[in-house]
Amino acid sequence: MNYFKNINLIAGVLTVLLSALPCFARPMRIDIAREVRASVTEQKLSRDIGFLSDSLCAGRATGTAGASETASWIARRFASLGVKPLGDSYFHGFKVAAAGAGRNVLGLVKGCRGVTPKGYIIITASYDGLGIRGGNIYPGADSNASGVAAMLSLAEMMTLSEDLGREYDADIIFAGLDAKHHSFAGSAALWDEISSGKIKDQTVRSIAPKNILMVLNIDQIGSSLSPLSSGRKDYLIMLTGNTPTKDIMLANKSKETFLDLSFSYYGSPDFTNLFYRRVGDQKAFVEHGIPAILATSGITMNNNKTTDTLQNLDLPVLKRRIHLLWNWTERVAGIRADNKSTK
Repeated sequence: MNYFKNINLIAGVLTVLLSALPCFARPMRIDIAREVRASVTEQKLSRDIGFLSDSLCAGRATGTAGASETASWIARRFASLGVKPLGDSYFHGFKVAAAGAGRNVLGLVKGCRGVTPKGYIIITASYDGLGIRGGNIYPGADSNASGVAAMLSLAEMMTLSEDLGREYDADIIFAGLDAKHHSFAGSAALWDEISSGKIKDQTVRSIAPKNILMVLNIDQIGSSLSPLSSGRKDYLIMLTGNTPTKDIMLANKSKETFLDLSFSYYGSPDFTNLFYRRVGDQKAFVEHGIPAILATSGITMNNNKTTDTLQNLDLPVLKRRIHLLWNWTERVAGIRADNKSTK
């Protein structure tokens, strides 16, 4: 009997010790990618987008009760997924001239516990919308509840990957941004916090601009109503500026993705430049020389209308787009060489 008690005691001690070890010593699973991809379901996407475009959020206009409800919901989702607050709180307030105040919701996923990251990837999605106008709610399901749902899915995928044993060289910052409809004030406020050294990670180290590896802005990614020239519904536009596209192309080779990709806005240099450098929450970073990518499924006839509803989105394609963005995020974050597993 004492033998079995000692065995159980030793097993318990080993479990505690292993859980405290830095990431390079943690055990691995070989089916991580499959399990992580399975965490993204159409039902979850429908639930998230459905909530954000529901009357409770009332169109999510900056400075309204609906926007406050949305910000609190994102923070609760971060907490439930194991995404830690960036700094002392998930909420980072800023002033908005026409709306009083805005709130960004910022969270952090450590790439490797107890290890200083080589850099940071910032994944952003604006959550504010047009609100109520003329007595009508503008639900904003595609613009940009779809982007928020994609961001939350990526947060879940990254935390699940780590729970299963995979670790990364970079930390991931997830940012639900407010005030897109007020000259992108939320992303400007985020940049101001970073450039002034006010944002700190879980080690209380300031996140400096030089440490930002990449910014991914997800803006309106749920529709298949504006396909590329091929006519395929399973497409994605990724505007990259001068950022190399090799990692994106490699990430798209997975059988779970293989989307019809475009690195221009429907072949137009002028619109490509407009949407990448002047319109979008990536703009604040592009202006300061930070590598950034805009992921979008393009403008549709439902934009900024009461018809921008969940029913007009393509959830199966959205799921594949999220898989691609996860593949890409892993490549940029750098899976640590000592714990890679088969995809």
